[in-house]
Amino acid sequence: MHRSLSLLPPLLVLLSGLSPVLKAQSSSRLPGCEVNPDVQNVIDQKLDSKLLDGMTFVDRLALQRKTLEALIAQYPRELEPYTRLRDLLRQFSPDEYPKLRDSWIQVGKDHPNDPLMLLLAGEALNGVDTPESIRLLQSARAQAPQFPWAARHLAGIYSDGKLADPAKAKENIDAFFAICPTSSDGYALYLLSKADALLQPKVAAARVVASRTRLEKETAPKELKGYSALWTLEFQTRKPQEYEAERQQITQDLARMEKIHPKGDAEWQALLIKGYKQSGAPKEKIVALEDKLIAEHPHSNQAYDIVSDRWDKAHPDPQDQTDVAAWNKHRKDYEAALQGWIRDYPDDTYMQRNAWFFAVRDDDTISKEDTIAALDAYLRAIDIYSGPYWQWAFYPLAAQLLVERGLEPDRAIDLLKQAKSTYETNWAREGKSDNLSDEEVKRSLDWKRQHRQDLNGLMLKAAIQANKPEIAAELRTAVEAPPPDDKKLLEGYWTNHARVALLTGNRIDALAYYQMALQTRQETPKLSEGKLRDDLGDEAHVLWKQQGGTETAWDTWSRLPAADKTILAEGRWEKPKKSIPAFELTDLSGKTWRLKELNGKSVLIDVWATWCGPCQAELPNLQKLYEQVKGRDDIQILTFDYDSNPGVVGPYLKDKGYTFPVLPIVSAAQIEDAVNDNGIPQNWVLDRSGTSLWRQIGYGPESYDDFSKDMLTRLSPVPANK
Repeated sequence: MHRSLSLLPPLLVLLSGLSPVLKAQSSSRLPGCEVNPDVQNVIDQKLDSKLLDGMTFVDRLALQRKTLEALIAQYPRELEPYTRLRDLLRQFSPDEYPKLRDSWIQVGKDHPNDPLMLLLAGEALNGVDTPESIRLLQSARAQAPQFPWAARHLAGIYSDGKLADPAKAKENIDAFFAICPTSSDGYALYLLSKADALLQPKVAAARVVASRTRLEKETAPKELKGYSALWTLEFQTRKPQEYEAERQQITQDLARMEKIHPKGDAEWQALLIKGYKQSGAPKEKIVALEDKLIAEHPHSNQAYDIVSDRWDKAHPDPQDQTDVAAWNKHRKDYEAALQGWIRDYPDDTYMQRNAWFFAVRDDDTISKEDTIAALDAYLRAIDIYSGPYWQWAFYPLAAQLLVERGLEPDRAIDLLKQAKSTYETNWAREGKSDNLSDEEVKRSLDWKRQHRQDLNGLMLKAAIQANKPEIAAELRTAVEAPPPDDKKLLEGYWTNHARVALLTGNRIDALAYYQMALQTRQETPKLSEGKLRDDLGDEAHVLWKQQGGTETAWDTWSRLPAADKTILAEGRWEKPKKSIPAFELTDLSGKTWRLKELNGKSVLIDVWATWCGPCQAELPNLQKLYEQVKGRDDIQILTFDYDSNPGVVGPYLKDKGYTFPVLPIVSAAQIEDAVNDNGIPQNWVLDRSGTSLWRQIGYGPESYDDFSKDMLTRLSPVPANK
């Protein structure tokens, strides 16, 4: 159980107590483009991320709330504490957030001539009564044309949803940057990238000049850490042909940093290493700097990052997904290393709280006692450090482990019920925006249906293990809803029907539903990391044999009908809702690529980033494919890199030996809009006229018998779209 937070100051009292202060102060004292330095210093010191990370959920929430409320009381005309408090309560104390929202709405009514209070009220009404939110924000802008944040919030409303208006979004974000031309506000920069492609490079250039001018006068290590953001920004604003000049500039910056501050903590040394990597420094220098950091700060999180990265490079994943022995050895080697890291890095919170649980999930040879011990520690860490909000996401992982191992099914059911309750409560609070487009509403409902279906399926499987038919009665209405439109959900839909039938004793019905599930599955399970996981096939096969079915008949009964083989052929591939738009982008070698100039070729575009784990697993296969087709005139392989800092990509490619074309898209808003959905990696197949035919999200080596062969099969027959 979590301690009550009722001892903290009630929000309504706090806001009403500020009313005399607000009346006494002139509304002309409005928040500027940057956070008040005194406010920022308090936030940096009292709400330091490392400090918060080590605190329990209850203590962390109490400290954050107390600090922010004190800042609001001391600096009632500063915006930052208000918005941080709103975000904090909306996510982690949702029962109390409505009090804050209502108090903001009321203070806007009480102070109709105060742009700051109108802004707070407008923000509180966004998604609740968005037209009224717009009216209040427009009133704030009219009363104080130089108040930037009303324009920024209006741009956000007009950028998406059913009230989207590109012209108004552009007008407002342009107004924001006219007032704050060098702002580093992340959301404002995102809105700018969507709304005004012409203004975006001008703002970036102004930010570069302002940041470099400021840093060249700085000597404090804390401020000098701003060089990291500057280097990213400079790479973003330079052309690939100018990257070498930027690397030379970084080398000069590093020399200055080391001269000013020759000795530093692990965080400082890690920053220098990051800089030297971007500068293109020799590998020997990087290794020497890493060795120095490990020697001087052996138990730091930064040392762990280096040690674990070196381990990964020295112990690559086995290439053969079917090599059971190799994968089992790889898992055991990793577990041995992990136990050492857990001992050596006590300040790494992921290592201490979650890492061993996820290792246990991946290794079904670990004993029942050790599995339960790892699960208990994982759940204890969630309850202590993450709080109730995240139960909907974390509890199902624990329940899934129990179900997969056939352990404590009653406990799995309880965890899933708690997860469902938390999820439904969160959904009821957050899923009611009045400014969602039809597409956004559908996407949200589809995600909700899939999540519910997955939870129900896991609960039904646990109920079968626990012999609890009453669970079927509880879930029957949800399970027997009309079939989903999304064909990717059909396998789970029919599987849940089968489990309900099995729980209620209708074994013949269960077999019929299992067959429907088998016929609508998107991918045939294959060996992955030395293991074959086929829950659906195993469940159906067991029931088939229990009913006296023979293996010969099973092969016939479970076979996909010839007419439906296209389902498996598509697998994770889908028809994209958006197409890759016409583009003109420069790759890292300086070559310009235009979509229109690729007419006549089948095109595979891979979207990736250096920090993306699945991308890292996929890219060696992509390089092999590129080597096979780079001389052909009918196929083209391109990649879009999604790193926020394109300067890290060149060293990464050199280290890995990759030669395929890489086109940075960090500033290509139209490309990001097309691919910014459901993560990376993504593969796109374009026909010979440039039309996007197929998109695949994610990477799993088990999905391919042969990556190159499978990709060529999809590319080769692609005709021109007529």
